[in-house]
Amino acid sequence: MAQSIAPDVIATSGTSFNDGTSQLDWTLGEPVTATFSMGSDILTQGFHQPNLLATAINNMETDYSVLVFPNPSIDYIQLQFQNLKETVTVELMSSEGRLLQSKEVDSTNELQLDMSKYAAGTYLLSVKDSHSKVKTYQVIKLN
Repeated sequence: MAQSIAPDVIATSGTSFNDGTSQLDWTLGEPVTATFSMGSDILTQGFHQPNLLATAINNMETDYSVLVFPNPSIDYIQLQFQNLKETVTVELMSSEGRLLQSKEVDSTNELQLDMSKYAAGTYLLSVKDSHSKVKTYQVIKLN
C-alpha cells in the first residue's frame, strides 16, 4: 500500500444529514466520486467529516478582542469589541471569497451585521486593523 487516507475532506462547502434511517452527505468543490461497498463496509473517493467546525482561523495577537454572536445565526450577527483603540475594518465574505459587506468600526464597541438576506451556509468574517493584523471567524447562517 503506497499511501494511507484519513476520513476527512476539505471543500468549500458541504454538510451531512441523517434521519435515523438514511444519511446524505455532500460537498462542493469535489469532482464526481464513486462508491464501492462490500457488505457493511463502504468506500468513497471523498470522505465527509461533519464534526469538523473551525470557529477562528489565523488569528493574530492584537490589543483588542472580538466576541461574535449568535453563531450560528438566523438574521443577524453581533460583534462586541473590547479594548478597541483604533479603527478596524470588518468584512463579511461568502465561502467563495466574494465580499458581501464591509464596515469600519472606530470608538464604537459594538456592530450588528444583517444576515437575513443571505442563504443558509458558511461565511467568513474578517476584522483587520491598521497594522494589517487580521482576525477571521467562521459564521454559520441558518434558515
